[in-house]
Amino acid sequence: MNTTEAKFILQACRPDGRDATDPLFEEALKQSRQDPALGAWFAREQAFDAAVAAKLRAVSPPADLRAAILAGARMSRPKSWWRQPRVLALAASVVLLFGLVAAWPDRAPVVEGGQLALDAMAEMGSPEHHPIVVGGRGALHTLLASTSTRLVDGLPLSFAELKDDGCRSLRIAGHEVLEVCFQRGGSEFHLYVARGGDFPSKDADGAPMFLEQGRLASVSWRDRSHAYVLVTDSGAENLRGVF
Repeated sequence: MNTTEAKFILQACRPDGRDATDPLFEEALKQSRQDPALGAWFAREQAFDAAVAAKLRAVSPPADLRAAILAGARMSRPKSWWRQPRVLALAASVVLLFGLVAAWPDRAPVVEGGQLALDAMAEMGSPEHHPIVVGGRGALHTLLASTSTRLVDGLPLSFAELKDDGCRSLRIAGHEVLEVCFQRGGSEFHLYVARGGDFPSKDADGAPMFLEQGRLASVSWRDRSHAYVLVTDSGAENLRGVF
């Protein structure tokens, strides 16, 4: 099964988890767990489907719509064209349609901290991702290279300083994200840094979140100014040691 075939099947997968044990979805779901890019796409699709379902459940026609239509149908005398039962029914349909359109969310998924981690892992796992560049100069390079630095404590630099001191700038979900490549203990790490306001967190305590997809492992966290994702292909244990 290739990625296109897997996406075709996964588009029919309901977001409430009822299809997780269905043999029809088994192979496609397995592939989404092994392919970081497909897994990130599937997570966005499920979030979108869940949002649409929630919005549709919240939409209901006006309480007196049926009574208004029946009352119009009982009227036997000639009426103005705009008071004919067919016109009233059509108008009611238009009102309901506009309600659905207003409730329909933007196709782009809500961007929050967890989504940044998924997209960063998909970006690093893509064939277009660059080979490691031991990035950073000056203060940032010294900070990341030091085995005594725990990244959970945050980086005492502004976003502008990180941009001048990092590897490269890229865009994830329409927002600027900085990538800093470094090595520690013979392992390669890629640190993605974004402005905190671009990727808000739903968790009040901002607790670190660890993820594993295929050969990649990541941890995401935040401080008052930035959202961070640290990704490596050297295993979760190495990741925890640096974090």
